[in-house]
Amino acid sequence: MIVKETRIKISSGHKALAAHVLRGEKNEAILVREGSEYWLKDWVKEAKREGLTYGLRHIAFNPEPAMSDNELSEFADRICEELKADKASRALILHQKDGKRHGHLILPEWQHNHVLSSRFSYMRLEKVARLEEIRLGHPLTAGRHDTAIANALHKEGKHREAQLVEVLIPDGAPLPRAAYTSQARRMTERQALDLPALKKEIAALWQRSGEKLPAFRRLLQEKGLVMREGDRSTTRPGAHIIETADGTLIGSFTRLTKIRMKDFRALLMQEALPAEEPHPVCPVAARACRLSPLSARPPRVLPPDAMIIPLRRGPRSRPTVTSLHQTKNLNPGFAHYLIDWKKEVTRCEQIIRQNPLSLYGPVPTRDQVFQNILREIRPLRIKLKKAKETLDLAHQEREAAYASLLGGLTGRRHKADEAFEKALLILTEILRYLIETLLYLFGLRATPPHPLTLPVPTARERDLENYYDQKKKYISVLLDKERTLALLRTLYQKSMAQRKEEQKNAETAYKPTLEAAQNRLHHLRQLPGLHKDLDKTTRKALFRAQHTGQLEQALKILQTYALKTDQLQNKFFKPETEATTRQKPAPNPQTNRRPSVTPSPF
Repeated sequence: MIVKETRIKISSGHKALAAHVLRGEKNEAILVREGSEYWLKDWVKEAKREGLTYGLRHIAFNPEPAMSDNELSEFADRICEELKADKASRALILHQKDGKRHGHLILPEWQHNHVLSSRFSYMRLEKVARLEEIRLGHPLTAGRHDTAIANALHKEGKHREAQLVEVLIPDGAPLPRAAYTSQARRMTERQALDLPALKKEIAALWQRSGEKLPAFRRLLQEKGLVMREGDRSTTRPGAHIIETADGTLIGSFTRLTKIRMKDFRALLMQEALPAEEPHPVCPVAARACRLSPLSARPPRVLPPDAMIIPLRRGPRSRPTVTSLHQTKNLNPGFAHYLIDWKKEVTRCEQIIRQNPLSLYGPVPTRDQVFQNILREIRPLRIKLKKAKETLDLAHQEREAAYASLLGGLTGRRHKADEAFEKALLILTEILRYLIETLLYLFGLRATPPHPLTLPVPTARERDLENYYDQKKKYISVLLDKERTLALLRTLYQKSMAQRKEEQKNAETAYKPTLEAAQNRLHHLRQLPGLHKDLDKTTRKALFRAQHTGQLEQALKILQTYALKTDQLQNKFFKPETEATTRQKPAPNPQTNRRPSVTPSPF
């Protein structure tokens, strides 16, 4: 049985894993035994809230002989017992491929109050797999950690199983190693490419080309592949990558062909040198015909090694209209430019469509919040009630000891004081933990409360009585259900106000990103239809950038042209405004008089 473990970071999210285990297209059947996609999303949010790096633990197990669904589920139970994970908080999905079933177990990294154990997890999972194979009578699978597994089984007292595992340990032979990581395999499957076959084919093409770059480029083009300069040209100058026509990356040229970077730069310089072309020799008779009869010279005899190239009278090639969706028929640079343009447009549209408030999830109702919190604090309220009863009994015993005449002589008062002091400290400690838990559950406290420290160290009686008088109000509130609900309403209102403030800050922080995406999308959508409005020089520069695959250069040319157009308009309108201002005469009180209201007799 092969068992593989992968830890999913919270930055990666749950969507890729959910798409693989819940909607895998290559599977004949998918059986969801436990869990759902909403569980995975919730576990990632919990890990993010706790400040963890990893959010999910994906464990895939594939038995060689066929196993039933119940046997696979029991094996998942044994994995949870080994890692000390909660069986109620897990997702178990069974896949059927080629008539055989294998399982996918997904566990949350945050297990209610601690992080899931990852210490020697690869060895521990292989140990569970070997024990399961021995229990079911399956052939044992050799692994890298058989020596450590055998030693661990001896320590646990399972000597028979340890002897069976020791047989698998190789004598001096190299340890088995996986050919590819699970991440690389998943990426290759999502891209619908056979990565090992492509690497072998590229190495064979390099041998066929005789280690010549022009011939190698032609062979790649015949296979639908493109070699171009990498995107990190500033940090790695000269590095080239090989990708498919639709822009799917295969790998670096030097890694695929095992060529040193120094030798590859020499090949690039050799490719850049101009090829030596033969010089065509013009016939002497034709040259003599163009001259005048007086200056014509007798024709000279051509040397035997002279090369005469005939004129090409073939039909002229006419330009064809190619669809922009068929990138394989386009220039490789222009195809790469179109792919970058589509990716940028998609990215900007996603930023515009997304809603930052979706990270907070749906707003829970007040009754749901109260029910969940009352269920969480029920054990603490029971402890608080028992502590209050113990304190009342200690208080009664203390009063009886002080009322007794011989209480001071027999030491009864001292013992009663100590019992009362301990009961009071225990009550205040439980009260402190309960209040901090309420604040943490409502999100008004960033860190979880410190665990209970019982028994509490004693202090002076006066300080304890003052502390008890200060906290008496909270004790009475939390012991009364109606008053507890009133306190929960106040905390709920504060948490909702804090939530609205966080949402407002998120919208304010998101606004510059939204405006930048809208502005960039406006420029990107102007690129396809702006060619006829440009001048000749700008149009040539834009076409050159498009055919060499430089999207950012094309955008920069468009911005420069727009800026130049705005400056010309400003220069055109400025003299007219100044002339209009200069021609306006100043007001003259002698000439500009108000017309008389009385009509003139003339």
